[in-house]
Amino acid sequence: MQIVDAEFGTLKSAARRGRARSTETVQLIEAIESLQPGKAKAVMVEPGTTPEKVRARIMYAAKTADRKLQIAVTGDRVMFALRNGRRQRGRPRGS
Repeated sequence: MQIVDAEFGTLKSAARRGRARSTETVQLIEAIESLQPGKAKAVMVEPGTTPEKVRARIMYAAKTADRKLQIAVTGDRVMFALRNGRRQRGRPRGS
């Protein structure tokens, strides 16, 4: 392996190779980015998968889209909405 100096401007403008995402994940990211406050969406759990797996995919897509969601699993659907911006009640976090 050979390490050489490189132009910083070239690094900033170079195409980044991101993680290859499935079409389902891309659809989830688009749905999360289009969410409006006070509105919710749901993903129907398909046969062969579990609500836990669907919830994990939604959490991954939310993290990728840099959004915080409130998620609830009810029967055969996993519902999600934007989380309120208010702070959680309870003991303050340490600094």
